[in-house]
Amino acid sequence: MRNTLLLISLIATTLLTVCIIPLKEKNPVLHPVYLQSLSSREYIKKTAKIKYGDTLETLLSGAGVNRRDIRQIVACFNHSYDSRRLLPNQPFSLLYDASMTLQGFEYRARKDLVLRIVRDPEGTFKARKRAIPHKTILKSLNGTVITTLYDAMIQANEKPGLITAFSDIFQWDIDFFTDPRPGDRFHILYTKKFLIDTTDSNTSEAVLGYGRILAAQYQQTDTVYTAIYFDNTPAESGYYDTRGQSFQKAFLKSPLNYRRISSYFSRARRHPILKIVRPHYAVDFAAPSGTPVSAAGDGKISALGYNKGLGNYIKIRHTNSRYVTRYGHLKSFASGIALGTNVVQSQVIGYVGQTGLATGPHLDYAFYDNGRPINPLKIKITSGDPILPRNSLKYKMTRNTMLALLSAANDGPGSSIMVNNTPIYRMH
Repeated sequence: MRNTLLLISLIATTLLTVCIIPLKEKNPVLHPVYLQSLSSREYIKKTAKIKYGDTLETLLSGAGVNRRDIRQIVACFNHSYDSRRLLPNQPFSLLYDASMTLQGFEYRARKDLVLRIVRDPEGTFKARKRAIPHKTILKSLNGTVITTLYDAMIQANEKPGLITAFSDIFQWDIDFFTDPRPGDRFHILYTKKFLIDTTDSNTSEAVLGYGRILAAQYQQTDTVYTAIYFDNTPAESGYYDTRGQSFQKAFLKSPLNYRRISSYFSRARRHPILKIVRPHYAVDFAAPSGTPVSAAGDGKISALGYNKGLGNYIKIRHTNSRYVTRYGHLKSFASGIALGTNVVQSQVIGYVGQTGLATGPHLDYAFYDNGRPINPLKIKITSGDPILPRNSLKYKMTRNTMLALLSAANDGPGSSIMVNNTPIYRMH
C-alpha cells in the first residue's frame, strides 16, 4: 500500500512538472437526428460524403441550395478554412430547421475539429469551430529486440511515429541500423491522445496521435542509455541523461539512413576503379540512390560543386570552425542549398548518388579537425548545454520520478498509467 501511494505521488509530481492540466469540458450526448447549435436551436442534420472532384459550390448546388446562400456559405467557410482542401470520402452535413429551410453546413476538417457555418437570427451565416475534446493517457511500453527495433515496436501494436520519436532521441549515440543486437531492451514512457467524440460512434475513442516521450531507455549488453525530457528554461529544453547532460550532440553519428558500410576509413585502400593503393580518409555508406543526406551538425556551406573523383560534393564548416564535414558522390543537392548557405543539424542537404568515381550509389563521408582527417566512426562527440544550475534541484526531482515510473512499468509489456482513476488530461 505504501509503495502504491508513493507511485501515485510520483506520478502526480510528474504531471505537474510537464504542465498537464485536467480537461474539464465535456461534450454533450446528442440525439442522432437532431443537432444542438451554439444558439441552442434544433436542426435536422443530413449527412453525405464528398465525392472525388466535388467543390463546396457543387456540394451545395447539388443539394438545391440557392445561389445567394451558396455565395455566403462559401465566403464564410473560406474565411476560416480553405475550401480547396475538402477531401474525398470525408463526411459533410447540411442543417435544416423544421420547415426544411437550410440553416447551416458542417464539415469535419480534422479528426479533432468540426467547422460549422450557421445562419444567425438576422439571416447572416457565421462560422463556428468546435474542437473535439480528447484525453491524453500516460502510457509505458517495454520490449526486447529480436530482429530490429522497428519490428519489436510494431509487434507491440505501436505505430512508426513512436518508433521515429524514440530513435530521434538516441540518434547521436546509437545507429539503429547497425548497433542493435538481439536481446537489447527498450522502455518508453510516453503520452497518447484519444478523441472523446460522443456524437460519432465511428470515431469515439479513436487514436488522435502521440504526445511527447517523457522518458526513454535503451539497454545494450554493456551500456544503458536513459533520456529524460526536461524544461530547462531559459535555456533549450530537451532530453538529458541521468547526470543532467544533454542528449543533443554536436554531430550526428551518421548523416543518413544506410544499408551497410561499403568502405571504411583507411590509410591504404585499393581503389575499386583506379586499382591503386592510396588513403581513403572517409567512410562509404551504401544506400539506395536518392536517399536523403543530412548535415551532421550546424554550420555553413563552405564548398559545393563537382570534381572527377567525388562527383557532386558539399563541404560544411561547422559552428566550431575547427571542424569540417564533406559529403561526396551526391546525385543532387537539396533545394535551397548553395555556397554560403547556413544549415542546421539534420537538415537535408543532398541525395545519395553515384557521381564521380563510384561503383554504386553511396555517400562518401569525411570529417576533418583543423584540416586533419578523422575517422567519422570514432569521433568523440561532445554534448550540448547541460542543466542550468538554477534548474538542478527541479531536474533531480523530475529524473527520480521518471526513473521510478520506468522501473514500475518494467513489470509488463505495456500499460496505461492513471492518477485517481482519471486518465483525461490536456498537454500544454
